Amino acid sequence: MIFYKTVSSGNDFLQIDVSQIKLENFSKNGLTKKICSNHIGAGAEGVVYYKIHNDSVDFEIFNQDGAEAELSGNGMAGCSALLFYLNHFKKNIVLNTKIGKRKIALLNKYKNQFKLDVEIGEPDFENKRFFPFLKKNKLDYIYDKIKFYPVSVGNPHIVIILKDNISEEKLTAISKKLENATIFPLKTNIEFILIPDVNGFDFEKDENFRVFFYERGVGKTMLSSTGSSAIFSVLHKLKLIHNKLTINISSEKIKIYYKGKIYVENLTKIVYKGVYLDF
Repeated sequence: MIFYKTVSSGNDFLQIDVSQIKLENFSKNGLTKKICSNHIGAGAEGVVYYKIHNDSVDFEIFNQDGAEAELSGNGMAGCSALLFYLNHFKKNIVLNTKIGKRKIALLNKYKNQFKLDVEIGEPDFENKRFFPFLKKNKLDYIYDKIKFYPVSVGNPHIVIILKDNISEEKLTAISKKLENATIFPLKTNIEFILIPDVNGFDFEKDENFRVFFYERGVGKTMLSSTGSSAIFSVLHKLKLIHNKLTINISSEKIKIYYKGKIYVENLTKIVYKGVYLDF
């Protein structure tokens, strides 16, 4: 079975064309867990299963633990970059995701590297499927003494604003507890923002605030397009930013902006093509 590996803002995904394989003896979640393993597979944070049509592409994404997700900005970027690389599309792609169509535009490319404009969609602060505890006109909630802001950007996220630095071990422990908390029936992704003084901070000038991402079914990740979009949505709702935000993590940078919907400027590399024999 042929697959490609893509990396978008530190997130790595395996891309598989389902029209080229037979899944009769394998489930997608089972195959995902095997091929994402660093020991018995290629190693990745998730798998994208795609199928090309004349004017659009069917898109499914499964996390490392084998669970299907609704959406992934970096997964969509990786899939689109590959299809541009293989010359299936020239400038624009429409992906048929589990929650609707998403458009991805090619901004520029150089060899195996692609700069993309990825449509994430509208933020939803009233999604009771993900957050059944929501109350009208309420933004913040508390669980186990932890204040958080829930928002859906196609998939569930909670954003936590920290005033003081917390060790990575403690952040991981908090994330595991929150991801699997019973108040989140479909689990949740978690983003931490470390800002000593929220009200005195200019997000559009000071780009070096610290952010930590913990993805549902994966764990800690370097960056996340939907996670960044969730952060943007919460800060925008709190009127701390206007229509754009830049997040820097080490050498990686992600730009989020709003023009009727949330879009992410994404840089994706296709790092290798492989053949998976244990299939």
